[in-house]
Amino acid sequence: MRQSFHEELDCLHRSVLKMGCLVEEAVKEAVLSIGDPDPNLVEKVILGDDKIDQIYEDVETNCFMILAKQQPVARDLRLIASSLRVISDLERMGDLAINIVKASPGASGGEPLVASDILIRMGRAASVMIENALQAYTKGDVQIAKVVKEQDEKIDDMYLELFERLFDCAGGHELRSAVKSAFVGRYLERIADHCVTIAERVDFMVLGSA
Repeated sequence: MRQSFHEELDCLHRSVLKMGCLVEEAVKEAVLSIGDPDPNLVEKVILGDDKIDQIYEDVETNCFMILAKQQPVARDLRLIASSLRVISDLERMGDLAINIVKASPGASGGEPLVASDILIRMGRAASVMIENALQAYTKGDVQIAKVVKEQDEKIDDMYLELFERLFDCAGGHELRSAVKSAFVGRYLERIADHCVTIAERVDFMVLGSA
């Protein structure tokens, strides 16, 4: 019975990581779309979200089944509880990737985004945060989790830089494009926030406290 329980936990862990890899790829594609008018990038991210959602539903069901059948305690219980929170954050990141591509040039006839250079830097930094957050979860490493939380400050700094650029009246920015850029910046900032939440779940999983 105990061996079966740990096999279920291992399967759960692998499923969360698979979902994480798909989300990481979706965000990278979304970041590419910021400076690339190719509509195929938009379609790829939108279609890929169905697989992310399916894994989310499967993992959520498996977590509740394990809780009901095995009644885990201590670290095993924290792993399951943390995994439920992690997949929720990952699912939301996948949705944010869709929001980004829907505002991208490829979804608007090639119309470029204002301050795309800042947005791309934000996106690349957010992608690194996702990678590190997944590593922290995989290894149960609170030091990597700490790095993720520290990296969020860079995203915040770039977010402020973005708005300074957008509010620069001398730039003569087209209003609609500037508004889209503001939303994309917010989506990227939210992705970073979800990475921080995953890092906090790792702290809870390993230490029993966030």
